[in-house]
Amino acid sequence: MTVSDDYPGPLNYSTGALAASILVPGRIVVYGFTVYSSKASAQWLQVFDADKLPAEGAVPLFVWNLAAHIGVGFGWQPNGRQFQTGLVLCNSSTETTKTIGSADTFFDVQFDVYAEQNAPGTGA
Repeated sequence: MTVSDDYPGPLNYSTGALAASILVPGRIVVYGFTVYSSKASAQWLQVFDADKLPAEGAVPLFVWNLAAHIGVGFGWQPNGRQFQTGLVLCNSSTETTKTIGSADTFFDVQFDVYAEQNAPGTGA
């Protein structure tokens, strides 16, 4: 499903290097993402609907335990999951509130963008 004719998705965005977070701003539909933690100990993956990196202590939408040296994939096919302000993925040393970790994670996101006339909540 492509939600915007201007952007024939799904699009793909990757950090391309080890990082502590990734941000895809704007009203988007996320079809999936993959995360690889190169850290030698466990940490947490946190997911936020936000257009900037949330402050320390912020509560995520959901979390996933990342064991040492592990990759995980998430998918919401075929229709995707809507994020109203953007998608932020980050690693964290704490489970239920954000305590950002070090740049030791690869992130890759598959998404589509809403054209303004198709954006939920706009009345257009």
